[in-house]
Amino acid sequence: MNQTKNEVKVIFFDAGGVLFDTFLKGDDRIRYILLERGYQKSKIDVAIMKAKQIKLTFISNWNEEEQYYKRYYGTIAKELGEIELTNELFLFTHFAGHCELFPEVKGLLEELSKEYRLAVISNAMPSMDWIFDRLGIRKYFDSIILSAFVKEEKPGEAIYNIALNHAKAIKEESIFIDDKIENIEGAERVGIRGIYLDRNRVNLLELLREQQLIENPIKNFKNEITD
Repeated sequence: MNQTKNEVKVIFFDAGGVLFDTFLKGDDRIRYILLERGYQKSKIDVAIMKAKQIKLTFISNWNEEEQYYKRYYGTIAKELGEIELTNELFLFTHFAGHCELFPEVKGLLEELSKEYRLAVISNAMPSMDWIFDRLGIRKYFDSIILSAFVKEEKPGEAIYNIALNHAKAIKEESIFIDDKIENIEGAERVGIRGIYLDRNRVNLLELLREQQLIENPIKNFKNEITD
């Protein structure tokens, strides 16, 4: 499915891995705190592996997410013999507090929002919603659809249809950008053109230039890319 720039009205984005990410991953955030506390890496790894055995059920609100993570971090703390570590791990290693925008994203969203309507489709826990406020990007999106709130996940077709309805978007006038091939394929099954972002090859700005969805305003993005 090919579209000209003028035929695209709505751009849907995945969030984590496309707009922002945690550049120190979850297990490494936990290891950092615990190594500073003086625990041996081998014991930390055993504790993390035990926590990973906790079954993750579908989480649809913050209370459920909080309970899950307190069980998760509590398991690690108990394994290390210091249950008081639970709150420290919860406060300082939780995903939502560690996300950072990719360098090109803020300026790119500013430019795109002048020409397109923008929206998000993300498989995420409820706390993902707060990240858009913390990073100052909620204002750019007409719609933010998180799996936690709609109880559907990519690549299932339902979440894409929910997103289209919520954004009042027409699938033939929409595109979806994700860093997972299976989610691109899910979008295309409902008739949305999918574009795969491989950050090992290009960043989001470069991808959209390749797709001829944005011009080449180098002066607007110079500081965003080089900072």
